[in-house]
Amino acid sequence: MDLRQLRYFLVLADELHFRRAAERLNITQAPLSLAIQALERELGAPLFNRTNRRVELTEGGAALRIEARAILDRVQRSRETIRDLADGITGSIRLGVTPACVLMPFFGNLVSAFRSARPKVRVTLHELSSRDQLIALQARELDAAILRNPPRRFATDISLTRLTTDPLVIAMHGVHPLKDHPHLAIADLRDESFVNYPRQSGVGIYEQVIALCALRGFTPRVVQEAEETLTLLGLVSTGFGLAFVPSGLVHITVPNLIFKPLSDEDATTEVCLGTRADDTSATLSTFRRIAQAIRTRR
Repeated sequence: MDLRQLRYFLVLADELHFRRAAERLNITQAPLSLAIQALERELGAPLFNRTNRRVELTEGGAALRIEARAILDRVQRSRETIRDLADGITGSIRLGVTPACVLMPFFGNLVSAFRSARPKVRVTLHELSSRDQLIALQARELDAAILRNPPRRFATDISLTRLTTDPLVIAMHGVHPLKDHPHLAIADLRDESFVNYPRQSGVGIYEQVIALCALRGFTPRVVQEAEETLTLLGLVSTGFGLAFVPSGLVHITVPNLIFKPLSDEDATTEVCLGTRADDTSATLSTFRRIAQAIRTRR
């Protein structure tokens, strides 16, 4: 039994007339008759009662009509599903993000634009540090990642596209002596205490903060470490010390916590889109194209 035979059968079951059915199929009556006869032999039962005056479905033919229509409908849906997946119209994308990137306007614009362009694609978010996102990409546990200052020594076989830059700001207690300064310079902070992410956390700004301070001739005096961003901000709000954080975090309101901009031009972080270099998914190509378009419009 093949799909051609089922299509021929359904047209004949609708017309109940060999000539009209053949005309609809744009074939002669001979191949239509041969196809129906072959189908009946395979099934071991007649599908039509034929007389000189009329053609009627048998009981078996009526049952096959229901099944054949369902089979062809499923085949058509399967074709459409595969075609939509190949074209990136449906499917899913597993997107890695850092906590601060989620708070950036750029991120909201990107996800909104992608969901508008591909409403049938399911987007699932995974909150991970930049280093862990790269590891997850390589392990094929993520399809794309929005990273901050991606450590390129981990990025073998990963394609990185710069999306935007994000300035660093200083988080401090609301009554800190520097609270009234409109702008701070990193060099002015050499004698301050800091709360920082631990090196092993894989947070993208850790090494940058160390390097920025080293360029000013000092090493930041870290009195407390915190892996989670909210924990870090909570510690700052209790007066443990200052913290270098991405500007996206200024949207978080914590009692006794304020944020001050930095005047240093190099105190910015790089936000990138990471994907596997060998991934040719149409869904991912659309996501990358939209991300690059939003970057261009900034």
